[in-house]
Amino acid sequence: MGYKLDVDGFEGQDIEVVVSFWTGARLFVNGKKAEKGPRRGQLVLKRNDGKEVIASFKHKNIWADVPQLKVGKELIEFAKPLTWKEWIFVGSPIVVLLLGGALGAVMAMLGLYLNGKLFRSQLKDVLKYTLSAVVTLSLIIGYFFFSSVILLLFNN
Repeated sequence: MGYKLDVDGFEGQDIEVVVSFWTGARLFVNGKKAEKGPRRGQLVLKRNDGKEVIASFKHKNIWADVPQLKVGKELIEFAKPLTWKEWIFVGSPIVVLLLGGALGAVMAMLGLYLNGKLFRSQLKDVLKYTLSAVVTLSLIIGYFFFSSVILLLFNN
């Protein structure tokens, strides 16, 4: 998921943070990945006046939530943190993991990913919660369906 940012001193530049489940947060300036900085986790950005500024990602609450971006001394929050109710719905597919096995683990990961995307979308809150419940129930039903198919295949 990408977030376009307006940062003081970088007017006219296309600054975007792309957050991915697999790679974490990455910063792009004018379509190119930001240069690595002098220390681990730091990035170097060039302002309109030519001055270089250090940027880094700061995790506010939980490692899995969208981080904040610190550019120089300015801290930019480009996505609001999820509330505890939203985290319960995002994490509800863990029930499938408790059902067991590799199939449960794969389906739980899929559910966590889908619910995370849902709660970061621009949908209305009621629709987010409804679709999250549908995702979790579908995964539970899908788990029992696929595990039954696997049992039938291996018992014949």
